[in-house]
Amino acid sequence: MGLDVVRALLSYEGPARELVARLKYRNDRAALGWLADNMASLLRPPAGVVVTWMPTTDRRRRRRGFDQAELLARAVARRWRVPAVGLLHRHGAVAQTGRTRAERREGFTVETRRRLTDPARIVLVDDVVTTGTTLRCGALSLRSAGAVWIAGLTAARTP
Repeated sequence: MGLDVVRALLSYEGPARELVARLKYRNDRAALGWLADNMASLLRPPAGVVVTWMPTTDRRRRRRGFDQAELLARAVARRWRVPAVGLLHRHGAVAQTGRTRAERREGFTVETRRRLTDPARIVLVDDVVTTGTTLRCGALSLRSAGAVWIAGLTAARTP
């Protein structure tokens, strides 16, 4: 995957699915603090870590008015008292939601916005991990820009 560690807080089913979906699709931030507190407890960030997020498509961000992964990343970074920086840009409008497993594995193009200073340690936040393709694409881009350690951190994982 290109990641040193991956942690997910919840299994994306039942009440947990509803909790994450409310944030993702309805901008319901009631559980954001709880999610961030508990996601932050899953990892002990190394010194000098920077938190970033796997951006949603530009189209979805415009339609929703927010990026749920960015909300989670910024909230986790606040708990750790470390910077949250938008390091990645996603090209194309293909969202992973609703795609088959095989289609998800094809991936998409992600670009790191700038060269990272060595030794860059990054926590890459996303809302849900299914096949790992989204995190892998982000991690590969971050590695090519100079990241030496990358952790994936998500609110949920599909069972």
